[in-house]
Amino acid sequence: MRLLVTGASGFTGRHLLLRLAEPGCPCPEVVTAFRTIPQGTPGTGVTPVRGDLTDAGATVRMVREAAPGAVLHLAGLNAGPLRDLLEVNVAGTGNLLDAVVAEAPSARVLVVGSSSAYGFAGEAPVPETAPLRPAGPYGVSKAAQALLALRYHAVCRLPVAVAVPFNLVGPGQPESYVCGRIVAQALEVAEHRREEVELAGLGSRRDFVDVRDAVAAYLRLLLADGFDDRIAGRMFNVGSGSARSVGEVLEIAGRAVGTELPVRLPDEIPPDPVPSQAADTSRIRETVGWAPAIALETSIRDMVAHARGRRGG
Repeated sequence: MRLLVTGASGFTGRHLLLRLAEPGCPCPEVVTAFRTIPQGTPGTGVTPVRGDLTDAGATVRMVREAAPGAVLHLAGLNAGPLRDLLEVNVAGTGNLLDAVVAEAPSARVLVVGSSSAYGFAGEAPVPETAPLRPAGPYGVSKAAQALLALRYHAVCRLPVAVAVPFNLVGPGQPESYVCGRIVAQALEVAEHRREEVELAGLGSRRDFVDVRDAVAAYLRLLLADGFDDRIAGRMFNVGSGSARSVGEVLEIAGRAVGTELPVRLPDEIPPDPVPSQAADTSRIRETVGWAPAIALETSIRDMVAHARGRRGG
């Protein structure tokens, strides 16, 4: 099966390509879409194609060239003005799905959304049946993206499903994510390059799932037997099933770098519109047998080791 991957140069995309390069990969032929094709080879058995999802015509040409049997849609923005978020995450997804309908209508598609679409749904684990009540512009764009994808299944009969990852964590995570920011600052404290870790608060609780587990979940869904009947037209949460506080992450990071981490908080901590969030993962577990395998403590240790390796120490 030929697999087209959008967003392959991002945090999740890089881990996906590593997974696909492992022996026994069920997708021997992988095509990655880039707005500007980078120099060098993206990976063994990976073919780059040029494509800009905000350009409908370019997206049609990209899908025609890729001729995929499956599409994994990772590309998107996770921050910025609402206008940009809607253009890329919603309109760009629409362009991709239109192109698949026109050029590869039998291809199975997995759109990767975000738990930010749910907003705050209470303290209990959130099922896929929960109403979408996003608390911020990014969540609004991902809620609209998920609904749009499901509309293509209902109206166009496109075999498309939505994976809903909760808070990702793992080696190479940028500082735009809370765990990436904590690990980067923790290393600076351990190396005596700063005195404190600066955070907006410690009480918010999130469901952290390792990006390597998330990638395994996406492939398990996308390559499942009976995709059209069992997977398409549905949303699937991807998470650990439990919420951990930012304060706990800080403690884990301190143990990983081998030092106590003083923390600096703002004089007034603003209320978090989503104080707690955890995934109900029963649907993906019962449908394809996926469950996370990597503990948060292991994820943070691996992040520290990866960062130290990049720094040469």
